[in-house]
Amino acid sequence: MSDLKISLFLIGASGFIGGTLLTSLLAREDRDRFDITVLIRGEERAVLIREKLGLKTVVADLSDYEVVSAGAENADVVINTANADHPAGAKAIIDGLTKRKAKTGKTGIYIHSSGTGALTDNAKGEYKSEKVYDDEHVEDIQAIPADYVHRSCDTVISAAGAAGDIRSYIIMPPLIYGRGTGPFHRTSVQIPALIRSALKLKQACYYGKGLPWWNAVHVQDLIDLYLIILDDALSANPRAPRSANGFYFCPTDSYEWKQLAHEIGTRLYGEGAIPTADTRSFTAEEVEDALGTWGAFAYGSNSRSKAIKAYNLGWKPVHGDGNDGLFESIIPEYRAVLEEGRDKAPIVHFDEMYALSKK
Repeated sequence: MSDLKISLFLIGASGFIGGTLLTSLLAREDRDRFDITVLIRGEERAVLIREKLGLKTVVADLSDYEVVSAGAENADVVINTANADHPAGAKAIIDGLTKRKAKTGKTGIYIHSSGTGALTDNAKGEYKSEKVYDDEHVEDIQAIPADYVHRSCDTVISAAGAAGDIRSYIIMPPLIYGRGTGPFHRTSVQIPALIRSALKLKQACYYGKGLPWWNAVHVQDLIDLYLIILDDALSANPRAPRSANGFYFCPTDSYEWKQLAHEIGTRLYGEGAIPTADTRSFTAEEVEDALGTWGAFAYGSNSRSKAIKAYNLGWKPVHGDGNDGLFESIIPEYRAVLEEGRDKAPIVHFDEMYALSKK
């Protein structure tokens, strides 16, 4: 890239991943290298981003085709962390970057947040699958039906990359744990939901028999991978696989759902938060209230992956099994649940973010 500032269009900065990515970008020594525009829903949030961080904003969401397409058309890089299942939004980004290429001859970069929900099965808590996907065998990923979870976006993006319209990179995190650093949402979904259900039911629970296995990654390790891919894509000689081959796994932890419930129960009991460390299966009546209508998918399936490409690029996660990993995150996430309120919206953390803008 030239010495001109790199125009970066960030979609999803109000979320857990996108907010943490934004703070990490702003904390970099080369932050002035980037001209960041944030797509954000709601003028109130946009005002905070503009006034506290001095960034440009576009108030819209992924459904606003013209706005999203225009933002992408004006960007060297688009990073979408907002929604892994919004193909119309993905198409708007692709169309904008394609128009940009037609006008400038420059192929834009699209880094997209997907997830290993695409790898899930229909175990319903009943069994452990031995199937483990790795990201060097992309044919296994591409064989997943296009109408399955996340695949409606992934297939469109990778096809546009293969056609040469964009340079695409699809990051597929598993369960994400740890505290985020963004201005709005600082917690993920699954661990806080399981903690809240344990507090409500006074006991940690699991779906079905709790036998399937998943993986996990700490949010900051995940963000480090985003930045590695971003820096590689902007380098004079990019080496990160992209487009049809541009799928990236990033697991650092492995767990059985019943095992996770045991760890939650033991640790919350140790805090005096629940009256027993014993665990049990959710009843059918409890599942939807505790986990939502997608309980079997998100908490009763197998989703196992292995990272190869990330490590080949120099990714060095600092969390993982036995090393300040998923289980060690339970009590900090329990405290975050108490801080946010068991049923309250996450609090805004702009005082801390404001300090970043002064560095």
